[in-house]
Amino acid sequence: MQNLSNNKIKEIKKLHLKKYRDESGFFMAEGEKPLEEILNSNIEIIDIYSVKKLNINLPKIKYISEEEMKKISTTSSVCEVLTIAKQKYVNKKDFFKLNKIALIENISDPGNLGTIIRSACAFGIEGIILFGDCVELYSPKVIRSSAGNFFKIPVAQIKNISDIKENFPQHAIISTSPANKNNINMPDCAKINKCIIMFGSEAKGLSENILKIADKNISLKMCNNVESLNLAVCASIIFYELQFK
Repeated sequence: MQNLSNNKIKEIKKLHLKKYRDESGFFMAEGEKPLEEILNSNIEIIDIYSVKKLNINLPKIKYISEEEMKKISTTSSVCEVLTIAKQKYVNKKDFFKLNKIALIENISDPGNLGTIIRSACAFGIEGIILFGDCVELYSPKVIRSSAGNFFKIPVAQIKNISDIKENFPQHAIISTSPANKNNINMPDCAKINKCIIMFGSEAKGLSENILKIADKNISLKMCNNVESLNLAVCASIIFYELQFK
């Protein structure tokens, strides 16, 4: 077992903050499942800290006490494994060739984004676009909420609406909105090979600017006594319907 110096603890804890994750290009992933995913995804590992014996033999593993793990992790309960790794580069040229893509605008909740990533992997979405003012992709809570699926799907950040139209000229662009005259039913939507399904924030939905580029719209039918659905729940239902209708 190794003892971490105070300087090393401070250095690791800096990665709790977006500023230092951006500056270093590193991130932290808490738990064994994310470590397995990182190992299977050819992500460059910087360090691994564990409070228990792991069934892998890597020189970068450092065994530490639970007390030290509490100091460096972001979770309230004891995290057994914490991995520091290099953020993944997304090749935009390859990304633009994907068929079924979800665009998420102005998502602010890291748990929702992690859940959307998880559902996208489960139901055949090939890539995710983050558009507008979104929660940071490498937030530890996003990674935890994806439940071991974080690196199974490429996530690209696109800032300009014109980049969407320019780089996806063959894709049908489909909005999700409760009130829209240009509706398409789910079975017909599922038959479209190349499409971008767009979701807006729970508070405001999709912005007017991005609604203007939509070709069609999907609406989920709900009981009259419910005003709205959680964003991740809505996305998950639509992903499932597109896959199995």
